[in-house]
Amino acid sequence: MKEKKKSGKVIIVIAVIVLVLILGLFLLVMCSGDEKDDSGKNGKTEAEYQNDSDNGGAAGRKETVINGGKPYGDPDTTWTVMLYLCGTDLESNYGFASINLEEIRNADLSDNVNVVIETGGANTWQTSGIPSDELARYHVDNGEMYLDETCPSSSMGDAGTLSDFISWGASEYPADRYMLVLWDHGGGSLFGICLDELYGSDALSLKEVETAIVNAEVPFEVAGFDACLMSTLETAEVFQGYAHYMVASEETEPGTGWDYIAWLNYLSENAGCSGRELGQSIVDSYMSKCATINQDSMATLAVSDLTQLPDLSAAFRNYSGELVMSTQNASDFQDVVQGAVQSESYGERSGSDGTYDMVDLGDLMNNTGGILTEYSDDVLNALEEVVVYESHGMYRSRASGLSVFYPKYIDNDIYAAYEDITDNTAYLEYASIVNGDWDSEAWETAWSDAYDQYEEEEESSGGLFDSFFSSGNEEEYEEEEDEEENEDESESSGGFMGGFFGSDHSEESVNVFQNLQPVQAGDEEVKYEQYLDDDNTVRLNITSGLDLVKDVSFKIVYEDEEKNGFYLGSDSDINADYDTGEFSDNFHGTWITIGGEYVCAELINSTEDYYLYIIPAKVNGEDTFIRAVYEFDKSAYRVLGTYDGAYEDTNLSGRNIHPLEEGDKIDFIFYAFDMLSEEDEEPEEVILGSIVWSDDTEMLDEDTGDGKFYYMFEIEDIFGNETQCDPIVMEINDGEIYVYELEEYVNQNQ
Repeated sequence: MKEKKKSGKVIIVIAVIVLVLILGLFLLVMCSGDEKDDSGKNGKTEAEYQNDSDNGGAAGRKETVINGGKPYGDPDTTWTVMLYLCGTDLESNYGFASINLEEIRNADLSDNVNVVIETGGANTWQTSGIPSDELARYHVDNGEMYLDETCPSSSMGDAGTLSDFISWGASEYPADRYMLVLWDHGGGSLFGICLDELYGSDALSLKEVETAIVNAEVPFEVAGFDACLMSTLETAEVFQGYAHYMVASEETEPGTGWDYIAWLNYLSENAGCSGRELGQSIVDSYMSKCATINQDSMATLAVSDLTQLPDLSAAFRNYSGELVMSTQNASDFQDVVQGAVQSESYGERSGSDGTYDMVDLGDLMNNTGGILTEYSDDVLNALEEVVVYESHGMYRSRASGLSVFYPKYIDNDIYAAYEDITDNTAYLEYASIVNGDWDSEAWETAWSDAYDQYEEEEESSGGLFDSFFSSGNEEEYEEEEDEEENEDESESSGGFMGGFFGSDHSEESVNVFQNLQPVQAGDEEVKYEQYLDDDNTVRLNITSGLDLVKDVSFKIVYEDEEKNGFYLGSDSDINADYDTGEFSDNFHGTWITIGGEYVCAELINSTEDYYLYIIPAKVNGEDTFIRAVYEFDKSAYRVLGTYDGAYEDTNLSGRNIHPLEEGDKIDFIFYAFDMLSEEDEEPEEVILGSIVWSDDTEMLDEDTGDGKFYYMFEIEDIFGNETQCDPIVMEINDGEIYVYELEEYVNQNQ
């Protein structure tokens, strides 16, 4: 385990040429000031998009060309846009890649803009002439795609394939500025991007993406992800030093993705624009496109200035140190975990497996800042400097532009995936504690190794722009603005090691972490008592281990006359007092329906504003999940559409997000099992109700009618361990609810 990212491959000759060409212009522009526009909005009303953020705009912080070439505003600037188009099932089944190719052909490209495309990764292509048995490279001119060359078939999930395409694009179509767009499924920080269905669903991990861009040695003005879930801190850190701006989404994307006509037309008409301005065009046109298909309520897209990233990375490392220290006190640890899991999370996975462990970075700071007070504000301030523009829908109201991995549902495989992409020792240790496999000797060694590496390495981004934008050199070009402020920034930019090891690099600081004594799984058992009070309310009292409790919810099962059980879902609609450990049911004989049919509704994300549910169903015969929210301010449900979930073999998110349309046939899936069986069998999927969707179809809580239900509290501790309490029988006869402890009910009905 490493503390600092090792420097990437830097071509000294290129760095020197870049330095000579732009040093004078660079210093001149930077000395002109860094004033910010306080407007904070881009002109849209709240009804259109919630909380659009433009941290500066055209009148804000002066932008500086960092990869040579012409200055911003020069209309003669040339661009080469490289589209790495990994088709997968998005193309072979749905033709989404072909839709975007048609948009590109319909764009009015100027002579200043080259668009080059590499196709692959799909079993079949719905655009005539594109081969599936080899890679193909095209350029676009006058509304047509022209084949430049084909290459032997290889996985688009391989770093070498991506690197070769980038090098080819820059060599064959040299330009003043370059843009890279990775198109396909995305899986956030852990699972990467670009799933090749021709090669066993091989995908690019972030580590492989980093290898590709380091080897290609091409500086990008913009790195874009027309894919789900890729606007993450970890992704940004991969491209820091190799790209000026990043455009990506925290949340999933619809299959048709970006509006290529709109933003390519903007680029053609404004070739002198910066990556920031181009990114704003991509964001605005994407959100408008989502609105036309009623998919804007869950949409997100952001522009991040990666030259500002070192301070954010350093602040987050410092926060990570405070985070891991909080694990030594059970109450603090609990408060942090409860705050973290309330943070807005992205990309629900198949079934009830939760999310991709990606939460909004700003929301995480806001929800844990009351306990971790030392550095959360530093992270928020730095985040505001990095995310220069973002937009989000009303049900992604807490999106700040960048997400970050948080171990909500961690296991050994997820931990290993995260360990492969980070050298943040403190955050890795926190994840191992939450995972329940912390070992004192192993972490004593890890901290010693991290400190040794800190002593050996100078702070460096490792990128092609390293001479300007490594945190160690920021003061060189900002000194004239505010020398004292930059001295403070220089102290903090050493990252977690600099912040906690101290400016004197005292080895004694390491002992703080080597002597950590965290609360661990198994230190105390969560115990409870459950009983029925005089009003037949189910009471649950936590009698031991209350400080370890993360969440209490309930599950409910319906039993028919043939003793078949049908799982109805889970919810957090209970009376809860986490301070005293006292909980009680809030069941009134109702359950969730759509169009009058009961559904199996699984709560997957809860915030103070809304609950987010997924509901298994078949829509027009195809398996999917319906996404729906319950809004507290409106006391009402709303169906958002369908989402197919993640791919089980790769965990990459599907982009098959669709609104329900008039006439769609919906069959609601439930999970059934034999209540009398003593075998631990997998539930069987059954259909218990069907509707035809119309615009006036409602989602409501409705009376269940007479029947027998099993109500079960579930306690989850801060390590993810779940305790399912004894079932309570709730029998409804003529509208009256009769409640029994299970043993009592069995004895009465033998």
